[in-house]
Parts: sequence; structure tokens; C-alpha cells
Amino acid sequence: MSSSVRQTAPPEVPPGTRLVLYACLPPSLDATADNSVRAARRYARQAACEVVEEYVDRADPMESRAGCHGWHNALAAIEQGRAAGIVTPLMVMLGYGPDSEHLASWQARTGAHILTSSCIDTPVKSRSLLPGAA
Repeated sequence: MSSSVRQTAPPEVPPGTRLVLYACLPPSLDATADNSVRAARRYARQAACEVVEEYVDRADPMESRAGCHGWHNALAAIEQGRAAGIVTPLMVMLGYGPDSEHLASWQARTGAHILTSSCIDTPVKSRSLLPGAA
């Protein structure tokens, strides 16, 4: 049985929770990509959370995160206790295929919150989330 990443809805995230903002943006996108980062930042603020670190990798979101330095820094921020979760513009930016399996086991181990500012990545819409996730 495969495990899935569990997206955390804002009501489940305590106010003041420290988050890392992470985005993996295709290199072909120009300044319009900044809109997605701003949206994630705004979403965290509306959820009464604090973005304490931001990392943006310029890479294909459908490829492995293994070579993405920002991704490794984001995970380390949580593992080292500097943050309690990740906010991202889209769930696919956190991993696709085998990377999503790694993320699910990492989340189970760390208890990290995962939030997305995208209306298309709600627990109802996203297949990568556990059934019943709020």
C-alpha cells in the first residue's frame, strides 16, 4: 500500500505556526512565476502563520528534487526545528512520482504541516492526499 502526503488545512494549523515557503518553478517562466510565490505567502498570512524562510528552485516540477538545493534547505529547516511545515503554490512542486513517496514518509516521520495556496490542490481535488484530509 502506498502512503500519501497529507495536506493540512489552515484550521488544523495553530496560529503562529512557522512555515517554510517552497516553490519549484520551471526555468521558462519569467516574472509571472513570482505571482505564485506571492500567493503562497499571502495564503500563509491569511492562515495566521509566519513564513520564516523561503526557497525557490528553478527546475522542472515534474522532475526529481534530488538536485534542488532549495528543496533540501526547506526540509532541513523543519528537521532542525526552525519551522513546522511547508507552504507551496502547488502540491506538485513538493514532488512527483517517487519524490511524493519520499515526501509522505518524511511527513510521517517529522509531523510537518503541508499547505498549498492553490484552489486546485484542495484535499477533495488532489489525488495525492489521504482520504478524509481536511
